[in-house]
Amino acid sequence: MDQLKDSMNSNPVINETPAPRISNSYTLKQNIANKLARRAKEKELTGSRYLEQLLKKEFNLNG
Repeated sequence: MDQLKDSMNSNPVINETPAPRISNSYTLKQNIANKLARRAKEKELTGSRYLEQLLKKEFNLNG
């Protein structure tokens, strides 16, 4: 029981810092959302992953 208490009181080890999340919600117009979904499907990606690629390219992010 003491070993269990010790493990519960320890601080968790964090290997990496969590990525910041966007707190606001954004809604796409229906025609844009449809085009995004169609292009994502062509590349065998989810809409969010395809949008992430587009944003990385737009903002010149490499990671």
